[in-house]
Amino acid sequence: MSQTALFTRMLRLLAALVIWFMCYFPAAAQHTGEGSPENSSGMNVKLADTNGIKALLANGKRYLEKPPPLKKVSDTALLFLNQALDLSRANHSDVWEARVQQYIGLYFLRDDETITRGKNHFLKAIGYYRKAADKKAEAEAWNMLGEGIPFSPSQNLPDKAQSFENARSLYHQLNHLVESTNALKNMAEVHMYEDQLELAEKELLQALENYKAAGVKKLHFTYDLLAEVSKRKVDLSKELLYRQEGIRSMLAASDTAMADFFYSKLALVYADLNMYDKSEEWILKSLDVLKKRYSFGDYYGELSLLIYDYIKSGQAQKAIACLEKTVREVPPENMAQKVDCNEMFGNCYVALKEYGKAEQYYLAMMRDYKITSFSGDFYSTNAQMVTDYIHYYQAMADFYILTGKYAQAGYYVKKVLDLPPGTVRPITLYKFHYMQFQVDSATGRYIPAIRHFELHKRINDSLFDATRMKQISELQVKYETREKEQSIAVLKAQSKSEHAGLQNVSLQRNITIAGIAMLLVVAGLAYNGYRNKQRSNRQLQIKQEEINKQNQSLQHLLKEKEWLLKEVHHRVKNNLQIIISLLNAQTDFLDNPSALHAIQESRERMQAIALIHQKLYQLEHSTLINIRSYIQELVSYLESSFTSARRIYFHLDIEPINLDVSQAVPLGLILNEAITNSVKYAFPEGKHGVISVLLERGEGDHIQLTIADNGIGLPPGFDVTANNTLGIKLIYLFTEQLEGKLSIRNADGVEIILSFTQEYFADSVLS
Repeated sequence: MSQTALFTRMLRLLAALVIWFMCYFPAAAQHTGEGSPENSSGMNVKLADTNGIKALLANGKRYLEKPPPLKKVSDTALLFLNQALDLSRANHSDVWEARVQQYIGLYFLRDDETITRGKNHFLKAIGYYRKAADKKAEAEAWNMLGEGIPFSPSQNLPDKAQSFENARSLYHQLNHLVESTNALKNMAEVHMYEDQLELAEKELLQALENYKAAGVKKLHFTYDLLAEVSKRKVDLSKELLYRQEGIRSMLAASDTAMADFFYSKLALVYADLNMYDKSEEWILKSLDVLKKRYSFGDYYGELSLLIYDYIKSGQAQKAIACLEKTVREVPPENMAQKVDCNEMFGNCYVALKEYGKAEQYYLAMMRDYKITSFSGDFYSTNAQMVTDYIHYYQAMADFYILTGKYAQAGYYVKKVLDLPPGTVRPITLYKFHYMQFQVDSATGRYIPAIRHFELHKRINDSLFDATRMKQISELQVKYETREKEQSIAVLKAQSKSEHAGLQNVSLQRNITIAGIAMLLVVAGLAYNGYRNKQRSNRQLQIKQEEINKQNQSLQHLLKEKEWLLKEVHHRVKNNLQIIISLLNAQTDFLDNPSALHAIQESRERMQAIALIHQKLYQLEHSTLINIRSYIQELVSYLESSFTSARRIYFHLDIEPINLDVSQAVPLGLILNEAITNSVKYAFPEGKHGVISVLLERGEGDHIQLTIADNGIGLPPGFDVTANNTLGIKLIYLFTEQLEGKLSIRNADGVEIILSFTQEYFADSVLS
């Protein structure tokens, strides 16, 4: 006899013993708490038989709740349920039979091949409830069927939505507002998965209104679904609003069981919006919740967002320190956490430009990921499975593009772009189209490259247009203002209460009969003064209101001006990036070294200006540039642009100085020309070297920039002023624009010293 047959026989024997026990010792089953439904003839089923059915059903439900991959456990569930069904029929109890049919239906709904069979079991139960005119039980059965039908494959979605609609309609007839709204919310979620986003949003907003009318406090799950719909509609401003409202609802209802989930979702929106400081704030809250609960299953997944925020905000060393501390305190528990850990270390070393170390971690990441990839043993939902697939393939594609290995990058990019439409989020899809543009340009496939670049721009503009970014900024201000107003209201209420108490004590102590008499005498004299003062106050109030209106108009105009300036900088940066990308593609058509050289130099100059406008667009006040941050990014760009730059160490010593855009642009172009010349000519024949950039403030508003290398220096007798190269001419031209002084000389290499006076403009002073 096989082990499976022996196991099944033992279970049948156990079930028989349970039935015998429940029949002869019915009191032992009273703990289930279920009522005793009537049979088809209206007579109560004998207590012993009822308890036997209840016990078998309870055991079947218990095994049914265990994970589906455990086949023996699932078979055990079906064994108990079939026993309960047989006993219900033996006792002619239609009610109990209908109830058991629903759970047998749930059993078969868990397997794609038996979904139809599962629905049929539910329909048998629903047929009985209709015959008995039991609308409540029928509504519950439809709702249970809707919850039991899986979201995938997509062919299941119409039946799932219809089940919830049937439940909603019945609950509505019974005036059960909350249950009816629950079904409406579930139906909206199905419509979301069907990409009927307008309908889903309309239903969810109606559900929100119904819940509020019914006095329901826990609205955060409805807000979460609204946020998901907005994400699919690529409306980041609405998604941000609903995430914020969800957290506010969660805290107001004191239902913080899933606080880490809601915090991390908000953090992810901020990261998508490049608001890394806000993302860091909320993901730290999520991680803190997990640590306090000693719940580390999702810890590394959420930690990866924090590391991303650190890297994007230029804090790679802080990211590594955080990672190393986490690995010591909370070591990876499973394969999925090891994958996340390797990826995070890889990202950190990329940020530090230690590409050899980074590649080792990335390869370890993919080695472990292939064990978990598309495996039901590691993922509870297909959606999460696909999300991880996209994420890890994107990491590999980014790395190989960065390191110039376009063939390897193309493999990972193509795999993601070949996924069915709608699988990849637009916020991610636009990045993959740009990566494919880079791969195609590098490999000479220019027509596909242009097509992917157009798709990238189209999605990018829809995500980050100026109007939407303005809405997001206003939402953030409103959210923070509302939080502050609530805090102030609480403080005012406390202060008012304390003040009222003190006044009562003072009045009881000080008011005397004599005081009252004096008040009566003075009252008449004071009345006229009071009327005159009131008239004066009214006039002052009218004037103050006029002043306030003027101030509001001025503030509005100022905000409009700031947004217009930000839009200008955004458009300039985008146009420059388009030209740079087209120049990159054009280089592949050229064989003439001089032409290639000219295009490369033009591209670098445009990038220097584009960085300025990118920073201006990101700033709250659009006139001043943090030169330290700008020089670091410019040097990083130039370092990655030249293969020979990998042999050069860049030493930066930059004071934190803010310059107006009118001075930052020529300064950036001078830096670009000087550093480019050093990289190209200072270290021939593969020599290693150092390029130093020093920016310091002298007396008053004087600023000095020094760019030096320890290379071969200028040729003997070389006259800088008489040199006709475009680079030298541009350096002198931009020096004149700065009204500065320039010195270029040999000093164990070439040393360029620029001194100029910092200028302050009206907008800069206002900022």
